[in-house]
Amino acid sequence: MARFNKFLRTKLVPLFYFDTFGNIAIASLIICSVSGIFLAIVFDVNSPYDSIAKILMISSSGTFIRNLHYWSAQIFLIFTFLHIWDHFNKKTEGKVKPGVWLRLTISISVVLFVMLSGFILKDDADSRQAFLILQNLIENIPFAGNILSSTFLGSGENLQILYIHHIVTATIFIIIVTYEHSKIIWTKLSTFFYTLIYSVLLSLFLTPELHDSLSPVIKGPWYFLGLQELLHWTSNPIYSIIVLFLLTLLFYFLPKFSFERREFFKKGFIYLTLIYFTLTLFAYFFRGENWLLTFPWNNPKLNYFDTGLINFENKFPADTIKQFSYANNRLEGCLTCHSNISGFTDSHNPQAIGCTSCHAGNPFTFDKDKAHYQMILIPGNESNYNRSCGTINCHPAIVQRVPNSIMSTLSGMISVNKFVFEEDNSPDNPYHVKNLGNSAAESHLRNLCVSCHIGNEKTELGPITQLSRGGGCNACHLNYTNEAKSQLSLYTKNISKDTLPLLHPSLSLNITNDHCFGCHSRSGRISTNYEGWHETKLRPDNVEESDRYRILEDERVFEFVKADVHHVAGMDCIDCHNSYETMGDGNLYSHKEDQVKIECIDCHLTSAPQTANINSFDAESNKIIKLRKINFTGQKFLIGKKSGYPLINTFVDSLNNAKLVTKNRKKTLLLNPPANICTAGKAHKDLSCSSCHTSWVPQCIGCHTEYNPANRSFDLLINKEIKGEWIEHIGDFFAELPTLGVKTKKEVDGRETRVIDTFMPGMIMTLDKKNFKNNNSNTIFKRLFAPTFSHTINRESRDCKSCHNSSLALGYGRGKLNFIISGKTGRWQFIPKYAAIKYDGLPEDGWTGFLKERRDQSATRSNSRPFLIEEQKKILTVGSCLICHKQTSSLIINSLTHFDSLKQNLSPKCVLPDWN
Repeated sequence: MARFNKFLRTKLVPLFYFDTFGNIAIASLIICSVSGIFLAIVFDVNSPYDSIAKILMISSSGTFIRNLHYWSAQIFLIFTFLHIWDHFNKKTEGKVKPGVWLRLTISISVVLFVMLSGFILKDDADSRQAFLILQNLIENIPFAGNILSSTFLGSGENLQILYIHHIVTATIFIIIVTYEHSKIIWTKLSTFFYTLIYSVLLSLFLTPELHDSLSPVIKGPWYFLGLQELLHWTSNPIYSIIVLFLLTLLFYFLPKFSFERREFFKKGFIYLTLIYFTLTLFAYFFRGENWLLTFPWNNPKLNYFDTGLINFENKFPADTIKQFSYANNRLEGCLTCHSNISGFTDSHNPQAIGCTSCHAGNPFTFDKDKAHYQMILIPGNESNYNRSCGTINCHPAIVQRVPNSIMSTLSGMISVNKFVFEEDNSPDNPYHVKNLGNSAAESHLRNLCVSCHIGNEKTELGPITQLSRGGGCNACHLNYTNEAKSQLSLYTKNISKDTLPLLHPSLSLNITNDHCFGCHSRSGRISTNYEGWHETKLRPDNVEESDRYRILEDERVFEFVKADVHHVAGMDCIDCHNSYETMGDGNLYSHKEDQVKIECIDCHLTSAPQTANINSFDAESNKIIKLRKINFTGQKFLIGKKSGYPLINTFVDSLNNAKLVTKNRKKTLLLNPPANICTAGKAHKDLSCSSCHTSWVPQCIGCHTEYNPANRSFDLLINKEIKGEWIEHIGDFFAELPTLGVKTKKEVDGRETRVIDTFMPGMIMTLDKKNFKNNNSNTIFKRLFAPTFSHTINRESRDCKSCHNSSLALGYGRGKLNFIISGKTGRWQFIPKYAAIKYDGLPEDGWTGFLKERRDQSATRSNSRPFLIEEQKKILTVGSCLICHKQTSSLIINSLTHFDSLKQNLSPKCVLPDWN
């Protein structure tokens, strides 16, 4: 032990405590001043950011000199304050002459100024913010603030004045005061040598980074963070100015106080220093983007240094390193190696935005390993929004909205599922997929459903396919040409990966139906419905190649029924659904239909159109118009009734005709108003357009879901294999006309209206979860229908009998509706096709009982229900007329407007149902 103590005392301690704090500070000041002279030779104050970027890229010796200047300055600052503490500790502050003490007091502010001005002279995003904070503080000094600001900082547009004060005025003042105080201009050689060694070691391995203008975290230098934290807490900077002024005044008068009072105030300074240091650590680790609180492990920026030994071997030919590339008026080194990459759209061309704006990495080096450090291989995923698509110069507002969109939250899917599993009492409560736990309902979702959300990571290079799920921005905007696919295929097959593809996939507004297909060919099957395909229970080996069948990449077999009229006309999904629907408008919605604002009557006008010209558009709509190169100068665009946003691919021409131009194919279509029959009278005023014009909807019945704890399966949320599997047994599939029911709809003005709309079996199923852990419940039975807009719109309307004389439309299920006439009275009879289910006594495919009402929750929305008895009677009364009278007859057409008067003048042959 004695030998170890001797080793510490004689060998180790001298390595770190080799002289007084003051002498170490003087040694570091010398190193800092000399290195600053060399740095000034290559530094261009008219283009500070670029000059430092060039140093980092092409000059390892220049980088070393800059590092030496930086680290010796940090050592000088630290040991200057340690020297003050030394004075306090040795109680020698009273021995300093008053004039010298005054200048020493002033020099503290000058030291902080010269440090902060050096930081500002980088002219990156961190520096600009620090400059604005310092400028604001100085300008708020009463009476002299503006004069002081212009004298010491200049205008801010040019850093010449600040630079002169940094290298001349402030530095000379510090040197003079240091000499006056210490009476030396040079320290001991050993002290200088030790200080130089430590400065060199730090400089070789830790290079302070430039802010790349992309990182969302913007902070000042470490010694400034405590003040930033204090300013964040105060509403007016004048409070901070007063505190700083009082502390400076107190420090100056310190030697004039009595010994006891001096000791009291010195302890106060020590405590305040510790508090400030604590605030600094708090701000460094716990403040992230926009100074928001965050945990250190969630903080995207904690390391502000390029680590690793400086490589003094220049591997780049002189003609190569002279070819600097600029992006966003900033230097970037990526294109020096990757200049032959093509395939970009104009808006995402690296010549305009660089490579690091998407892929991150280090743009200020030509060293491959350092340049690719922390590079994002696949930008646009939700996990890297804030470092790729969502950076300040790109789409920050959009990536704030997307996590709240229904395609990110899956709120409706989750709430309905939890309602069915009897874990929630409402199908409409809001949820977010990222908060899913491991209950039975949540486990079911994780096992079978939640791969289809925008936040699901895209982890492999390649185009969007039928098997794609999620991928953030890529899900909609990523496009590969055939040649790009071919080059990528060759690259992935090449084991050495030594030849990169020369064609980059593009990011664009060319959003095709294929982008939507992967997720929307599931559940409601909107994508397949739209193109006319209905899922079957067939397997690929059961069908031959035929136009009648289509085999998807996941080997599901679809049969052609009938395509949507808009698909036939050449319209894509995005021709109706705009950016505020697909990416969300920032609000949280419980269900998909709540987020969708487009309505049929926005295009198929029933009254004078609401229009606007391009000058009144929101910024996003304007940007999309420019990117799509839409030239509707002077034209009036239609405005969405519910959204209030312009339908940018529509316009009203000089003849007052509404038209639509498809976004991808540039095909002009005339927007016809609804037929007169659609709006005649009040009989059908509550019907939605789709209730008559939906040609078919996919339907399934007789499903059963159970849990097998022994099977292996996959957790789609964390993308890992797990033990335990939910198994769904499907029943029968149908492609038939929809069932009709009633929804309560909230209008823009707040009114609630009754709407007759289309429904499909959401789930007529049994659920057995008794094998799930900690669950001993009995089998659950649910008969819930779901509202649907199935995207199978037909130009012609369904006929009258298909509603008024259809047991399927009325919600009874498939079967026969017979109107039995006995004398002058008639009555309706329903004979179901499917047997009754033991759980509720209704047919297997029914929604409600014949001339009965459901008293329980009957739909996957609390605002939806089947027809009430009185509503059924009204529909069937008209149905009794249609048994004899053709729907095209004048009597039936007149009944739309005068049904009650017609009932008063019935022919003796007419028999209406007797409901008694």
